[in-house]
Amino acid sequence: MTLKQVFRMNDVLDELLAGILLFGFICQIPLLLFLRDRELYYTAGLWIGVVLAMSGGVHMAWSLDKALDLGQDGAVKKMRTDSLIRYGVALVCLGLLMIFDFASPLTGILGLMGLKVSAYLQPFLHKGFVRLGWKEDIIKPVLSPEEVDELIRREKEEKRKQSGGTQV
Repeated sequence: MTLKQVFRMNDVLDELLAGILLFGFICQIPLLLFLRDRELYYTAGLWIGVVLAMSGGVHMAWSLDKALDLGQDGAVKKMRTDSLIRYGVALVCLGLLMIFDFASPLTGILGLMGLKVSAYLQPFLHKGFVRLGWKEDIIKPVLSPEEVDELIRREKEEKRKQSGGTQV
């Protein structure tokens, strides 16, 4: 499965990746404003973490697609294995940051947390994408407000009939 296929099959992956990038840019601002002595050191750590978060998001989408083709036991095993791989790669990369000290492991962890933050922000990003016209809203209302009002009116009438014509 190619990266293009992963993006086509998963409607929220692009929003997740955009959220990770947005989080990275937002975290970059205080680094540039307040850490003048070793800004490249901290910036490199942040963006290494952001790249790890983005690759983890893509790997997660790919893993979910593969696991859905398996039975229940196989899917659980596949997801557990792929989660361990993701965490293992992140730990190895952060360990290399600590050993070779060419970038900040703390800002690397901060960048890696972009995956978590972006997952929580995804519904809001989706609404923003829809408003900007970049995406279609995949959740459309089933009933119009007028139809909802009509259903409520009918329910009240039925309750009145059941209670013997007295007001409810």
